[in-house]
Amino acid sequence: MAATPAAATVPGAAPEPLIRRATSADAEALGYIGPAAYAAVYSYMWDDSTAFARQLATFSAAAFRDLLARADVRGWIAEIGSEPVGFLTMILNSPNPVDAAPNGAEIPRIYLLAGSGRSGLGRRMMDEALAAARAKGLDHVWLAVKGSAEHAQAAYLKWGFELHGMVQTKKPVKAGYEALHIMTRRLG
Repeated sequence: MAATPAAATVPGAAPEPLIRRATSADAEALGYIGPAAYAAVYSYMWDDSTAFARQLATFSAAAFRDLLARADVRGWIAEIGSEPVGFLTMILNSPNPVDAAPNGAEIPRIYLLAGSGRSGLGRRMMDEALAAARAKGLDHVWLAVKGSAEHAQAAYLKWGFELHGMVQTKKPVKAGYEALHIMTRRLG
């Protein structure tokens, strides 16, 4: 899909946000957006600094290069002006962990840097992912959201997702933060 600016640029106005497909050339930018956005929102869940560091390393530039090289992965990046401020990744034909329903896509990560939330960028990236999943003939998209992330759950509900079930994370987070809500959106 083509990049989608929010509106026409007005001289002297703030740069318009842009959503575009992410490529391996974006790995460096994604490698700083990911850990910064994750740490800003979820650091409270970790009391083991080495485990937290390992989690942040899953957002490294090398990890993104490997991920975006996969044929079954799609990614989008949100930019304001020419600055990357967020991203979304999607894995095609990924069964959910509740009932392993086929013909779906997983959204493993959608993150925005602090200051970019409530801007509509997350919704716009999700709309691009939903359109791409439909174009591939998939019938649903799913994601796992932390049980403590009420702000994210509220956004996903607003975007048409429904609670599908719950699982426990295998990551060594603090006691009481193990719940993951599996949310699904049917594509029609």
